[in-house]
Amino acid sequence: MKLSTKGRYSVRAMVSLGILSSSQAGPISLKDISKVEGISVSYLEQLFVHLRRSGLVRSVRGPGGGYLFARDPEDIYVDEIMAVVKESINPVDCHTCEHYDEVACAAGDLRNACCVTRPMWDDLDEKIGSFLSSISLAHLLQGPKD
Repeated sequence: MKLSTKGRYSVRAMVSLGILSSSQAGPISLKDISKVEGISVSYLEQLFVHLRRSGLVRSVRGPGGGYLFARDPEDIYVDEIMAVVKESINPVDCHTCEHYDEVACAAGDLRNACCVTRPMWDDLDEKIGSFLSSISLAHLLQGPKD
């Protein structure tokens, strides 16, 4: 399973916002985050629209403007960051199904059919979600524990 760049970059950008916020006063520009992360400013703009609308960050306009956390990093969790940019963590494409149909599933017709492994994937999705909801941005900002 591989997450899209949207989810990964959103988490990375939020971590960079936190790191840069601790070393400089005031709002952090997307240009500064771009330099640190190697993510284009235009892509960051797309991500920060969602992050701002969801209330995770707030923007400051004008010269010296940029972004600040709208909430304490202790209260922002990885699953929430990923959800606001519409990043799915479900490891399979069949999100809803009406009945088990192994033949349809094997043929790739996942619109209304489930394979017998679907409950396992649902359990995995739940465990991944639970794991990501247990990690706060503040936890990530502390860095790896040796």
